[in-house]
Amino acid sequence: MTSAVVRTLVAAALCGTALTGAEDRLPTADAVLRELKAGNDHHATKRYQHPHQTAERQRELSSGQHPHATILSCADSRVAPEIVFDQGLGDLFDVRVAGNVAGDAEIASIEYAAEHLHTPLLVVMGHQKCGAVTAAAEAGEAQGHLPSLLALIRPAVEKARGQSGDLVENAVRINIENVVRQLRLSKPVLAPLVDRKELQVVGAVYSLDTGKVTWLPQAPTSTSEVAGCVYPRARG
Repeated sequence: MTSAVVRTLVAAALCGTALTGAEDRLPTADAVLRELKAGNDHHATKRYQHPHQTAERQRELSSGQHPHATILSCADSRVAPEIVFDQGLGDLFDVRVAGNVAGDAEIASIEYAAEHLHTPLLVVMGHQKCGAVTAAAEAGEAQGHLPSLLALIRPAVEKARGQSGDLVENAVRINIENVVRQLRLSKPVLAPLVDRKELQVVGAVYSLDTGKVTWLPQAPTSTSEVAGCVYPRARG
């Protein structure tokens, strides 16, 4: 056995914990999705595990972050991702904005998480009775900078007007589907990651009444399949 091989084996033995930790920070999108679903079950049943909320975890994160999912969610105070998914410090990269829309600033933040932090999963999460979607559906005049935000939601509202059922509920779902599609096709960063299967983008709707997250049907696996895709209704 050469000295180089010996050194390699010794280094691996000494650094086994560190190597394991690095692997733990790079889970698959499917594994992360299962974890989020389990965490949401904890929230819905109020049986929290409160992971990664210790002083030790805080000290560990002072040297860097390795979140395993990016969550684009509404800024509504009732829809906090760490609570909804029973996660802790450093677990989620949150991007929050009213109506869970994706303007340039939101996309830039998502690009950073996907390209530099290598988060394998991106969740676009809207919620029941969304105030931003409701405002976009109403005929009233918005003040300040709200018109530019509501303009991003109105295409979903207009599409929802032609459907049976509750207007706002339908528009919430359609808005999520629109943003999922927008992000999957976003160039130059996100679309190539999606095509290489390094990033999975999924949509979800949070219920204020039950605390449960309903996951929308999985989107196609490549940007070529996404173009022109008509998304079906959400499944319970």
